Amino acid sequence: MNKPFRIKYDWGDFDDTSRLTSYQKYKIKKRYKKEIKFAIQKVINDSISDREKRREELDAHKDPDNPFRLDFGGEG
Repeated sequence: MNKPFRIKYDWGDFDDTSRLTSYQKYKIKKRYKKEIKFAIQKVINDSISDREKRREELDAHKDPDNPFRLDFGGEG
């Protein structure tokens, strides 16, 4: 099993963070975790979908009932 990865940022990586209160920083951290989890899940879902589409395109030449889906250089 792979170790989970962590995305690490420091407040110094961003502009104007000195103007934030500690409560605002806390709320940002809390929201950041939710947003990052959502974004990573979306990338995972998109990757799976893209792989399925590519596989469908690669397997298209194996369908003799649909000659219009044949790749160039295929039979048909």
